[in-house]
Amino acid sequence: MMRWLLLDMNSKHLGILAVCAYTILVVVPLWLAIDRLIWVAGFDIINWIQSLERNFVSQGAFEFTLMQATISTIATLAIGIPIAWQLGRYKWPHDYLIRSILTMPFVMPSIVAAMGFLHLIGESGLDIRSNKDTWFATLIIAHAWFNLSLVIRFCEPVLSTLDPKMEEQMLLLPAGRTKIGRLRNLWIPLLTPSIAAAACMTFVFSFTSFALVKWITLGENTLESMMASIGSSAGINGYMISRNEMILGSSLIQFIILLLSLWIMSTLQHKRQSRLPKASESIVKIKNKNGWFIVLPAIIFAITPLITLIISSFRVRESGPNSTTYSWSTAGWEYAFTSTNSLPSAWDALFNSVGYALIALAIALPLGWMLAQYICDLEKVRPRLARFLDLFTMLPFAVSSVMIGLGVMLGMIRIDAEFFYSLWLTPAIAHVMITTPFVVRIILPALRSIDPIYDECARTLGISKFKRFFSIKVPMLRGSILIATIFTLAMSMGEFGASWVVTRNSDWTTLPIMIDSLRSIPYNNSLTAPAANAVASVLMLIALILFISTEKFRPRRDGGMF
Repeated sequence: MMRWLLLDMNSKHLGILAVCAYTILVVVPLWLAIDRLIWVAGFDIINWIQSLERNFVSQGAFEFTLMQATISTIATLAIGIPIAWQLGRYKWPHDYLIRSILTMPFVMPSIVAAMGFLHLIGESGLDIRSNKDTWFATLIIAHAWFNLSLVIRFCEPVLSTLDPKMEEQMLLLPAGRTKIGRLRNLWIPLLTPSIAAAACMTFVFSFTSFALVKWITLGENTLESMMASIGSSAGINGYMISRNEMILGSSLIQFIILLLSLWIMSTLQHKRQSRLPKASESIVKIKNKNGWFIVLPAIIFAITPLITLIISSFRVRESGPNSTTYSWSTAGWEYAFTSTNSLPSAWDALFNSVGYALIALAIALPLGWMLAQYICDLEKVRPRLARFLDLFTMLPFAVSSVMIGLGVMLGMIRIDAEFFYSLWLTPAIAHVMITTPFVVRIILPALRSIDPIYDECARTLGISKFKRFFSIKVPMLRGSILIATIFTLAMSMGEFGASWVVTRNSDWTTLPIMIDSLRSIPYNNSLTAPAANAVASVLMLIALILFISTEKFRPRRDGGMF
């Protein structure tokens, strides 16, 4: 109890306020939605789970979700670990540029990745959606492409900053005289926490994948895509009760699996952070010419879908009576930026996307900062409570973006349906729920790295807390704050799953939603595909600019994406 009182009262009050605000923004909408679903379907957990196999819409959804997420994780590790090894162990010309290119896919909106792979394979004359083996392999490769940076971010800092004396000492031991011995006794124990943490996060993102599954697969549902497709008829009393049961069963399975994965990841991150201080900042690396056989194909793998996307935006299909030809034209771009009776222009979608991103930033950044600071303070006096709050802030990761969208939609309908359908700001609520955990994950490690002696010295000199905050803490956290700012903007502008649920029955079209709408127009319109690629190219360029800005301020030893 006395240790609890040692916390600064202002910090304590701000922390409690932040927890309350986060609870209202995240927990309340989800609770209202679940309560609504239970009110319609009844409280029967066993029946919820069994409903997934009773209905033809959801049959096999869990098995397929688990299978593709597991295989995607294995494929991502198989591709990413050799790349991380090459980048971490050897010297490369323009290494900053190489790292930026290889980690760029993760910041790309998932709908952009889907369009890129759709055209990369489809333009070669292969209809990936007509053959199960083809689209399943494409889905696995797309997930590996999207999550590749997670493996690099978690593993490469450990490899690149390891003190050479550790390996030199291992060479003197009998167990380290061979490469196999050093691998078994040094590298595997050292890298296991980072590899396992990367695997957990890759599994989470593959398990909750929506845009890639929606546009690459055909006839197969994951839990995420199934909930999105049936969500519009959920929460209505006496109407399609089975769909409410399926959503409850799916969300329960997702929550348990994802929460377990995130708990494991959080535990492993603490182990990884305890090993990073052993690293040295000044390491002389050697060149490895043979490593180009790994790095160069990786670079091509990272940029090819994006280049294909831009090229496809200028290719217009022209169907004749007996053949189909393609011509080069800017008609797709003109079509995208011209409003029609059925679709707004890309300018309107861009306005909505930027507006929601700025609103999300204005709320998520200060809220995430206060939560991170409160967790950091509690770790000194109440470590168990701090650990619980740390896990609590990751709750949106455990319920998926589609469930967040359903939570906002059903939760706000529960409060006032008319108000919900008329409020332009509604999608921003979902964006805040999704981006705030990322802010916490970015700022929290930076707060932990600040030596408390700086604040103690300033306090001894009589400097007020306000001045200490702006003269000590803000300058030391400037890089992390900028990263959190840019990452929040990028995540909000590229968000698809929650936005698709919330906005599809409204006029609040964002850039990702417009891409999806254009691709959903019947195939007889030859301009919709290049127009969708044009909008995707705009979104990709915005994400790329934000990403390059983020990389400029990211600490070299930053281990992991968060």
